Amino acid sequence: MTGVTIAHQGRVPGGGPGHPWAVRYGLRLAVLAAALALWQALSEAGLVRGDEFPSMTATVSALGHQAASATLWTAVRDTLAGWAIGLAIGCGCAIVVGSLAGLSGFAYRSVIGVVEFFKTIPVIAILPIALVLWGATLTMKVALVSFAVFWPLVIQACYGVRSLDPIARDTARVLRVRGAREFLLVVLPSAAPFIATGLRVSVAVALIVDIVAELIGGGSGVGAQILLAENSGPSAYPVMYAYILVAGLLGVLLAGLFTLAEGRVMHWHESHRMAASHAA
Repeated sequence: MTGVTIAHQGRVPGGGPGHPWAVRYGLRLAVLAAALALWQALSEAGLVRGDEFPSMTATVSALGHQAASATLWTAVRDTLAGWAIGLAIGCGCAIVVGSLAGLSGFAYRSVIGVVEFFKTIPVIAILPIALVLWGATLTMKVALVSFAVFWPLVIQACYGVRSLDPIARDTARVLRVRGAREFLLVVLPSAAPFIATGLRVSVAVALIVDIVAELIGGGSGVGAQILLAENSGPSAYPVMYAYILVAGLLGVLLAGLFTLAEGRVMHWHESHRMAASHAA
């Protein structure tokens, strides 16, 4: 009885406050509330100028007005379109190329130098080229996002494929698992944790590049609305900061959705099983 009692300490039936997830998210909400309160307090104390850094209430009020109009949702739609299409194209190509390079030692030695070189090129450096080729269009944003996410992920996919356990490879050969079946049943599951890590980074990078392309390159979306509000003068600064908050909220939302999807897809992996056991 004593062992059973100890094992159930801290667990509240029905998902009460004693659950680890409740404590974890409660702390996050408390920190967020404290940060917002500090923001408002600094504004009311006059430590920051209202014409340069609007108060929290003014920014939230501007956000509410924007949310009531079609402008905000159109901007979010345009940003998500560039993000999703660019991410899909860049990640799809990276997984294919990285897997093929990882399966062959000769191919790996041939392409790794090129990949390492292009990985170091800042995306902002090729923005003028993209503007010349496609102008301030969706195609321009998609091209930049695809370029940004391709190089880091292709390295992750390549390393993941090359990290295949020799015992697993030999076992597949003994069982006569060859070709596409070997890749799908042995190689890809082994590389999945590496690819998942690269995808997790790519989700955030794609959104950053997308908004920067809108902000500097003139493509439509959240970034373009930030630039428009900035150019409208101090009276529009609350709107500018409202769209900055929207960009942050989009990042948090997309990262959270990917984390949930990763947990479902990778539930079989040891790291996720351990995380689930700790959270239980």
